[in-house]
Amino acid sequence: MEEQQQFEIQGGSLEKSLKGETQLDLKAIAKEAWDLSRNTKTAVLHGVLLLFFIAILFAWALQSLFGITDLNVMPQSMMMGLKVAGVIVTTPIIAAMFLLGISHSVGIKPRFITILKNVMGSVLVILLALLLAAMSDVGSFIGAQISVLLGLVLLFYVNLATGFSIMLLVEKRLAPSQCVIQSLMVFHKYWMPLSLFYIVYYCCLFIGALSLGFAYIWIIPFFINMKGILYRELFGVKVLSVKDPSNQSETIFHA
Repeated sequence: MEEQQQFEIQGGSLEKSLKGETQLDLKAIAKEAWDLSRNTKTAVLHGVLLLFFIAILFAWALQSLFGITDLNVMPQSMMMGLKVAGVIVTTPIIAAMFLLGISHSVGIKPRFITILKNVMGSVLVILLALLLAAMSDVGSFIGAQISVLLGLVLLFYVNLATGFSIMLLVEKRLAPSQCVIQSLMVFHKYWMPLSLFYIVYYCCLFIGALSLGFAYIWIIPFFINMKGILYRELFGVKVLSVKDPSNQSETIFHA
C-alpha cells in the first residue's frame, strides 16, 4: 500500500542560531529532558553499561597481558596507542547515545542496538573523534608550554566548543570539517548557556562518582536527553512523517 511521506524540521536551525534568534531556556530544557528520561533512560543505560564493560576489558588487558597496574608508569607510546584504541572502540557507542538523545528530543524512542548498528558502519565518525582528540591534545600541549592553567583552559574549551560535532555528523551527515566549524560557530554564539550546561554536567558526574556510580542511572540519561534537546533547538532535526492507513500517524527520525 502506498505511503505518503513528508519531511519536516523540528526545532531551530543553524541560520537562526547564528543570528542569535534562538532562545535557550535552560530551566525549561532541563524540565523537558527530565520528563523524557523517565521513559527513555533504559535505552541510554544500555550504552553506559557497554562502555563500562569495555573499560573493565581494557583494565583487564593492561594488567593480564602487559602487567601494568599503574598508568603513571606506562610508556608514552603505549599510552598513545591505548588512547587511540579507546577512541576507536567507544566512539560508535557514544555517537549512538547522542543519536538516542536527538531521537528522544523529537518524540522517537528507538532501540539502542538499532542505532548502534547504523553508526558502527561509519568510518567518518571514528575519524572525526580522532581529529577532536588530536585537537584537544594539541591545544592543551601548546597552552601548557605557557602555564598548566592555560593548558587546562584550552583543553576544556576545545572539548566544549566541538561538543556538537559528532551529533552533526551522524544526524546531518556533513563533512567532518563542517561539523567542527558549525559546532564552534554556534558555541561562540551561545557560549554562556552552553558552558553552564557543561559545567553542571561535569559537577554532576563528580557527585555521581561519590555515590559509587549509582547516581549515573539518572544523571547520564538526563544529560544525554538534554544535549539532544539543545541540539534540536540550535540546529534543528530532520524527521520523516509517514502516514499510512494501517499506521495512522508515525514520525520517523531521519538520519
